Amino acid sequence: MKKEKTTQLLSLLAGIVFLVSGIGKSLAAFQFSQLLVLYGFEFLQFLAPIIIVIEIIIGMLLFFNIKLKQTSLIALCFTAVLSIVYLYGFFFINISDCGCFGHFSVLNMSPFFTVLRNLVLIGILLYVFLKSADSNKKPDKNEMIIMVCILCAVCFVAGYTFNEKENVATQYITKGKNINIDVKNSVLGELMTFSEDSTYFVFIFSYSCQHCLNSIENLKQYERFGVADKVIALSYKTDSVTMQKFKEIFNVNFEIINYPPEQFFRLNNKFPVSYYVENNIIKMEIHGLLPSGLNSLQNHIHLLLHHSNN
Repeated sequence: MKKEKTTQLLSLLAGIVFLVSGIGKSLAAFQFSQLLVLYGFEFLQFLAPIIIVIEIIIGMLLFFNIKLKQTSLIALCFTAVLSIVYLYGFFFINISDCGCFGHFSVLNMSPFFTVLRNLVLIGILLYVFLKSADSNKKPDKNEMIIMVCILCAVCFVAGYTFNEKENVATQYITKGKNINIDVKNSVLGELMTFSEDSTYFVFIFSYSCQHCLNSIENLKQYERFGVADKVIALSYKTDSVTMQKFKEIFNVNFEIINYPPEQFFRLNNKFPVSYYVENNIIKMEIHGLLPSGLNSLQNHIHLLLHHSNN
């Protein structure tokens, strides 16, 4: 009896871990999908919603102690596979962010503790698998209602945050807004240093975002047409071939700074997004595909700044 209670308790704890992980990823599905892209294959981003749903289903089955023998085995294999993939990314692609808990980034750990946590989780699941008897327990009516509600809610949120880049990026520069934030009080200020006597246009993009790529030719005009004194593009470190190919294809005339994913995704997970910086103040945050720099953007910035000053 004591052994059975221990098994059920460990199953419940493992279920909570899976649920928190799945919910956290659902709240930042696009960010998680971009992390998968870093492994070198763009199609991997479409696995993000599938992984989230699998985690939620496993978490609920473990939480309610449903078919523990089968569920714990599936959870064990799932965790082992993701751990192996993470280790591959860490040692061969320099990816240190596992993205395990998505939006709940405070729960994400250093590589050492990430591996240690996964080993503990694998140990718990192995114990549950070995100690639990074969069971055909099915969820009762109340459990089924709760499970369906959770799954529907997670699917909705994951779908929304996964496609949020499309909702934002298809809107033009008219979606710019005044924010007037001191650079030193922002994440941008943690990554970059600006001169007080210059203006900057900072373009934050993803190498796999089509709207970002469609903005590059217009971005190349901004320094030449005086939109800002200096144009800087920020992205994440991916494989060297992709980054070099990008520079060659677009023949870029602006500086590109690539940050580790765990730093870069603190800036934003909606692409493209741009910042207009003047006198060490972030004057504007601009979402969406960039128009030509000849007149439209420059006039738009001046118009918005004029209204804010009034």
